[in-house]
Amino acid sequence: MDCLMRLPALTRSFAALALLAVMAGCATPQYQTTVHLIPPVDVQGRACVQACESNKIACQADCQTRYQACERAVEPQVEARYIEALNQYELNLRHYAAELRHYELQLHFGWMRSYPYYGFFGWGPWPYIPPPYPPPPIPTREGVRAQLVKANCQDDCGCLPAYDAYFLGCGGQRVIEPVCIKNCPPEK
Repeated sequence: MDCLMRLPALTRSFAALALLAVMAGCATPQYQTTVHLIPPVDVQGRACVQACESNKIACQADCQTRYQACERAVEPQVEARYIEALNQYELNLRHYAAELRHYELQLHFGWMRSYPYYGFFGWGPWPYIPPPYPPPPIPTREGVRAQLVKANCQDDCGCLPAYDAYFLGCGGQRVIEPVCIKNCPPEK
């Protein structure tokens, strides 16, 4: 009998503990990692870093040129893929319309209602219940072009990791530091 009386108290304690855990999880600090590059102090190291900087700029310019050439190469495929996307959209739209008719038929005959409920406040029409799924999105040429470019073209050529390695080879330092950006603890 004594165990039965303790059960509600344990349930309340557990609920309070769960609520406290959820609230504590919402207020955790969020950090962002920042990277600082400290150049070398000697003249030879600084000259090396200048050469490293010019290599990085040349790498990025070459990468941008290749990316733009890839975008131009993808352009002839856009129209054919757009027509394919429109045909697929037509099929998806027909399927959506059939599903919507089935859903509305279910609502009309009341097969989706539970027995004890008879409508809004017990009488009259039921409020409109929207379908549980959205209509298919309409494809655009720009969207098709963006998908083709994303699938075929590379916009990151690895210039920054190479720059970092070269920078460190010149005698520079790389300092990685976490910085609190949200829900920060008070300063000590």
